[in-house]
Amino acid sequence: MYCRLLFPGLLLLLIFPSCTMEKKLGMEFLAQTPQISIEVYTPLNLYKFSHKGEKIPGFDSLSGPQQDSVLYASSRFIRVVDDSTFLDKYVNAFIDELRGIGFRVFVDSNVDTILRTEPQAYVVNMSQVQLDEYFAPYADSEPVGDTVFYKSFELNAVDVSSWFELNKYNAVKPVKKVLYSSFTASDGFTGDFIMNNFNMNLQYRYKIDSLKLNDIYDLASFSGRRDANYLFDYFMNQYISFQMPENMEILGYLHYTPSRKSFNFTDEEKFEVLKNK
Repeated sequence: MYCRLLFPGLLLLLIFPSCTMEKKLGMEFLAQTPQISIEVYTPLNLYKFSHKGEKIPGFDSLSGPQQDSVLYASSRFIRVVDDSTFLDKYVNAFIDELRGIGFRVFVDSNVDTILRTEPQAYVVNMSQVQLDEYFAPYADSEPVGDTVFYKSFELNAVDVSSWFELNKYNAVKPVKKVLYSSFTASDGFTGDFIMNNFNMNLQYRYKIDSLKLNDIYDLASFSGRRDANYLFDYFMNQYISFQMPENMEILGYLHYTPSRKSFNFTDEEKFEVLKNK
């Protein structure tokens, strides 16, 4: 597990015990996952939006419905993405990953009478899954003497965003958590400024690996797996917060990587908690 040491000497003795305790608690929680049941409600629809109006002549003069129609018709990806295929890949990856970690998972099932008797049971409602297509700006620069040369591009990009409503069965004071994640796929890009030795002109050579439909479906599977990992991390960090000895400070948010069976602190690989209801 990775731990950042800010200062040498005495703090070395202070930081490592806390890191060890957090990892220990994370491993304790991992061992308890077979005791946790999750009822998953899957999304009925895939929401799809294009944001490429800047490339459409006269776009600003169109009405709202007309803008929506022309955005969809002129989109490169969302108009050809099959909703059922995308959602199946996303949901299956999410559920398979949860089960692979060790959770007991029920899908779109009426198991209230069973889960209400269990101390560790949760409802996860995938309230919305959304695709957004847009142009992502990319810029490169190279200083030559007193001059800085620039080259800019617009790359195709697609985001998949997911909203989850999380509830715990048998909670004394029920609180609904709303969790959010977003992942991106875009054109691959490599480029460099190169000086032409014959005329001493600075040229820019680049290669774009264009985003394809299969990349969007791969993004669905990737997002499903990562969201399952994020859900495990969310539960694990709540457990760590509850179990951490009072005299120890939690240094950060712990992330577990199942493929490596390793723990590390993270600032980015986690759900954004939008609100508690």
